[in-house]
Amino acid sequence: GGWELVKDAEGVRISSKAKDKITLVKGVGVVEAPVSDVLEYLIHVRDQTKGLDSTGIAHKMLEGIDDRHCVWHTSYKMPWPMDARDCVWMSFDYYDPATGEGASLGRSVKHRLAPEQRGHVRVDMLHCGCSLEPGAGPGGAGRTKVTFLAQGDAKANVPSWAISNATSNQAMRVVKIKQHFESRRVALQARA
Repeated sequence: GGWELVKDAEGVRISSKAKDKITLVKGVGVVEAPVSDVLEYLIHVRDQTKGLDSTGIAHKMLEGIDDRHCVWHTSYKMPWPMDARDCVWMSFDYYDPATGEGASLGRSVKHRLAPEQRGHVRVDMLHCGCSLEPGAGPGGAGRTKVTFLAQGDAKANVPSWAISNATSNQAMRVVKIKQHFESRRVALQARA
């Protein structure tokens, strides 16, 4: 309980909830693609600097742990007069063929290759990512319910307007995932 609907964008419900200094963000929508395709896309887009987050200014993999875990360092621009933010985080990707469910998740970690930088505030990503459930909505097969959830501590006083902006930007990831698969579907139909 306690979630406040921020907006409904293209069928994606974007909500937030504040708890002390920490804001929780949620975006929920249905994507016209199977879970395995959505997970593959999330892994691919994560390798790009901007990925699904338009505020990204630098992004690199620090260490590949195994085929499901990597450590990343990402920097984000903030509106003036705030300092840029950065985060060192571990990604975890999972697909369960028995249930058809998947996840692409992240959580802050410390890493020897990413000391704190002058001019950046190190964000604590308590958890962030997408859970993927198969067969959502009418027709079911070939659809994925995507639930994006982020909870982080900006580690500094951030004005409420900046938190609101970040909330919308974070949860809009689900809209961008949906748009990617919709444009791919339209392109395939045009070729047929």
